[in-house]
Amino acid sequence: MTKKWWILASVACGTFMATLDSSIVNIALPTLTKDFGVDIYQVKWVVVVYLLVITCLLLPFGRLSDQYGRKRVFQLGFLIFTIGSGLCGLSSSLGALVAARIVQGLGVSMLMANGPAIITAAFPFRERGAALGTLAMVVSTGLLSGPSVGGFLISHFSWPSIFWINIPIGIAGIGLAHRFLSKDRIPVQKPPFDWIGAFLQIIFLLCFIVVFDPPNISISGNLPLPAPRWIMAALTVIFGAAFLKVEADAKAPIFDLSLLKNTTFWSANLAGLLMFVGFSAVFVLMPFFLEEMMKFAPQQAGLYMTAIPATIFVVAPISGRLSDRIGSRWLAFAGALIGVLGLFLMSGILGEGLSDSSSGIAIILGLASMGLATGLFQSPNNNAIMCSVPSEKLGVASALLATVRNLGLVTGTGLATSLFTWRREVTGDFISAMQLTYFIAGILMTGAIVFSLWRRGGGHHPHPEDAADPTASGAAR
Repeated sequence: MTKKWWILASVACGTFMATLDSSIVNIALPTLTKDFGVDIYQVKWVVVVYLLVITCLLLPFGRLSDQYGRKRVFQLGFLIFTIGSGLCGLSSSLGALVAARIVQGLGVSMLMANGPAIITAAFPFRERGAALGTLAMVVSTGLLSGPSVGGFLISHFSWPSIFWINIPIGIAGIGLAHRFLSKDRIPVQKPPFDWIGAFLQIIFLLCFIVVFDPPNISISGNLPLPAPRWIMAALTVIFGAAFLKVEADAKAPIFDLSLLKNTTFWSANLAGLLMFVGFSAVFVLMPFFLEEMMKFAPQQAGLYMTAIPATIFVVAPISGRLSDRIGSRWLAFAGALIGVLGLFLMSGILGEGLSDSSSGIAIILGLASMGLATGLFQSPNNNAIMCSVPSEKLGVASALLATVRNLGLVTGTGLATSLFTWRREVTGDFISAMQLTYFIAGILMTGAIVFSLWRRGGGHHPHPEDAADPTASGAAR
């Protein structure tokens, strides 16, 4: 196996560990509630704080990687995540577990900020789609195996074992990264790190997330955010404007505003944001539909939910390889279109929609349509983003790609749960509330169709390392 595939293996190891950890922890929440004697509003911080840390730190770590080396930051991310996993397994209280999850989130943000950049730099132009498609397949494998692996470990070894499993994977990843990742070319004279921009970006993202998903959970049991949404929206605008002003003047900004002049870069990122906003509505509401309305046991509901990652597992690598041959635009367009049609079918706008009388086959087909949409869309869209920027900005581009994905999932979850809760309180009907939420999610996802077509033919930037690749001559697609 050539070196580039060993590099992909080291990145895949970190990606698998992060996604496995995420899906495993969700299945453990009921057990944690019982063991710690807390309610669901408190135990959810185990998930929420992890996601917040990752989302807010991706861009700063992407910039640090460009300045001090992707290999160095990537290896440190492996180490910190592995230590955090050990601390999670040793936690004797909810507060200690939440603190350990912050450490885990710190490590994962280092890994996620660098993965696509490392792969883009390691693979020649005509193979990047295939490599990124393989990485998407690894993501699906982690999500797919999490519920079953977590259920087995919790049943036989108690909940700390779901964190101990990360330690051997982390050690293997550290070894692979040390052995196969090449040292980065670090400039001798580096401009100072943009600390002010990093701080403003963190505050801006926190305010943005809170606008769409105000926290109603607290370890103390009290509401931590008494401020109304309009105040948080105003703060979002203020901090966002301040962040853009600082970045425009910074010598080495954590977010290079010149990237926004790249049509492919910003349109593909916007398409990804809207795609994940719509996708998260299905991911958050479907388990409740399966258990509350269809009366499925949790294990059976989890089996149905695997239709999404299982489909992505099959489709993503094929889509990635196709994007190397025919470009990203039409594959991303097809994925977004299938996603919109799937949401409209489940909402009842097209056809009967999902209800408590739906057959198991109809439910599986609905979920598989979302997996097909995501599998078709994600690899080509990521390929377009990463190939549209020069090599010296890969760290920032990689971090922003991951930030947009997480932001879409967080805000989409907040919008979906808020809309669903409001509609259910008004009508008292679960099905109509779910169908309305899916319809609105489908409307938002139509933006992904528009922005997928907005980009130029391929928008692929000829990186310097492509000069030695004879296939790179056909850069523009």
